[in-house]
Amino acid sequence: MLPRTRFYARAALVLLALIALGSGLWAASAQEGTEEPPPPPPVTEEPTAIPTGEPTGTPPVYITTSEPTQITSGIGGSISVFGGNFTEHTRVRLVGYGLLETQFVNAMSLTATLPETIPPGEYEIEATDPDRGVARSPNRLRVLPPPATAGPEPTERPLPTETPVPTIVPGQPSLLVRGFAANPASIAPGEGTVVTFEVVNQGSRPALGVSVSLDPGGKFVPANGQSGATLPDLPVGGGFTVSLGVVSAMDTPEGPASIPITLTYHDFEGQSYTSNATLSVNVRAVAEASQVTLVRYMTEPNPVIPGEAAKVTVLIMNTGNDTALQVLLRVAGENSVLLAGPQGDTFPLGDLAPGASSSLELPLIVRANADPGPQSQPVTLSYLSDGERHETTSSMTINVAEVIEPEPLLLLESYDFGADALKPGDRFILSLTLKNVGDAAANDLLVTFGSVESDDGGSDSTGGSSRGGSTSTTPSSTFAPLGAGGTVYVGQIEAGGGEVRLEQEFIVNGTVSSGIYGLPVTLRYTLPGGGSAQENLRASVVVIAPPKLQTRLQTPLPDPATVGEPFPVALELLNIGSSSIELREATVETNQGEVIEGASTLLGPLAADGDAMVNAMIMPLEAGPVRVTVTLHYINDLNQPETIVLTYDSEAVEPPPPPEEPPPVEETPMPAGEPEDDNTLGRLLLGFLGLGS
Repeated sequence: MLPRTRFYARAALVLLALIALGSGLWAASAQEGTEEPPPPPPVTEEPTAIPTGEPTGTPPVYITTSEPTQITSGIGGSISVFGGNFTEHTRVRLVGYGLLETQFVNAMSLTATLPETIPPGEYEIEATDPDRGVARSPNRLRVLPPPATAGPEPTERPLPTETPVPTIVPGQPSLLVRGFAANPASIAPGEGTVVTFEVVNQGSRPALGVSVSLDPGGKFVPANGQSGATLPDLPVGGGFTVSLGVVSAMDTPEGPASIPITLTYHDFEGQSYTSNATLSVNVRAVAEASQVTLVRYMTEPNPVIPGEAAKVTVLIMNTGNDTALQVLLRVAGENSVLLAGPQGDTFPLGDLAPGASSSLELPLIVRANADPGPQSQPVTLSYLSDGERHETTSSMTINVAEVIEPEPLLLLESYDFGADALKPGDRFILSLTLKNVGDAAANDLLVTFGSVESDDGGSDSTGGSSRGGSTSTTPSSTFAPLGAGGTVYVGQIEAGGGEVRLEQEFIVNGTVSSGIYGLPVTLRYTLPGGGSAQENLRASVVVIAPPKLQTRLQTPLPDPATVGEPFPVALELLNIGSSSIELREATVETNQGEVIEGASTLLGPLAADGDAMVNAMIMPLEAGPVRVTVTLHYINDLNQPETIVLTYDSEAVEPPPPPEEPPPVEETPMPAGEPEDDNTLGRLLLGFLGLGS
């Protein structure tokens, strides 16, 4: 590869040789007169080597063609180079002449100015880029010598005294359209397509300021506001590809349709030119029909209020391709939310052309008992098409506001039945307080201690309300009211915290088992609007049935008991119920002594018909009343500890005093030699009685 300095020196030598050769040829042609000069010898030079080394990572430039291929020396002009990967730093070079002043058009085309001073000859054309390398055109540029002039042969080439004015070569640019295509190639009336075509300059001068536009007055209009396109300057033989979007008119006839376009441009002398071209696209036949639809609606207010006026604004559009005649809109149907207003429920819209729309304001009234939330409103559209009446059904979604009317709200504020728990057969008085926390008064209040059913099935023993209809009362089977029929008339309870206190006597059913029972309290009253309401409340009552345990002392307590002498307590337990009793322990206590045995006895579950024994020994320590307390500990049916306390009474007395001892009896000595009387039995008897030893 030649160094750059050596390369330029060699190019300068070649240029000087070409100038000398040209001067000789010019002199020879002057001597020969009008004879046609021989063609200049081609100027050749080694092609500039493309730099090698590490790849740059950018695509190299390349040239597919260049034009023109022939010019006349002394006139100048421009050259167009076509290829790819050009940048703003790419320059056009004539091999053997040098770099030209280059204009970057786009990545696929360049233009360069050809000076008038280019010597005659044939030149290779290159595109050189500092980053993308060098590419050579397959075409050459041939520079012809200027035309010969008659006159004596000059012995020496005179020096020009003025700058020569180049002779203008006659000609003009001429643009034509070739190679067009439409995408899609077949459209329906009213649809659009994109036409792509190539504009080529087949004239003898460059075409400057080129623009292409769609002719008005045809069956096609620009799409998306694109009325035309501006092209780069086109050199002689140059071309450029253009795309235009167009839309066909609704009345475009079936078959091939013409798309007229106009090309405007000028040359370097400022002369303006116009060229016309015609493209085509196939238009399909489409059946004509009307299609009237509800495309938009809006309500005011939103949400609408039941029983009040509402204004609905609708937009009706003909989305078909034929005119819809005598269009009518009717807002009505089954379960209609909107009712006819002052202008009725049917509204005329007249005729609607294809694509046309009409807006209407509909004054209507919302049904008073409309359910809250989004509700469907039927809408019917009817029109004439092809002499026949057509009808389409649509709907609107109307958002209905929830209207909350003032109503009473009664609560069971508190209640009491006088004990923590009741037993079967107990009498008790239920005291309760009712409180109205609503925003309306409860009128004609009736309080029923029992469940009340209405004829519309509105009974709810767990709470809730029902309205209207006749009623029947079912009293509680667990708690029976005493002294009244179970229904109390209260009257009115004011809103915002009004209270009333009631009392009712009850008796617990003697056959109920242990448990927590609800005593139903039914409240019936009238609403401010005239309707009736019912509230079902409950008061919870605890009932504990005691175990059926039979107790019996096997032997009664001694009466009286002797102080210091213990006596037994034997208590027999017998379960006479139908379920087991969860016994835990039996404790024995006394007030006048101590329990020397059996103070605590562990027990277990006592099955039905089962028995158990509790044994203890009591020793009175003081004289006086003696009470023996036996406490039976067990777990009741609600899994709570309970006790059964049994008491037995007796009397303790001091023991009797011992009898007085008799005076000692003198013993008569036995005469000597006489045996003693054997009175042993007598002495024992006296000792037992405490009278002797």
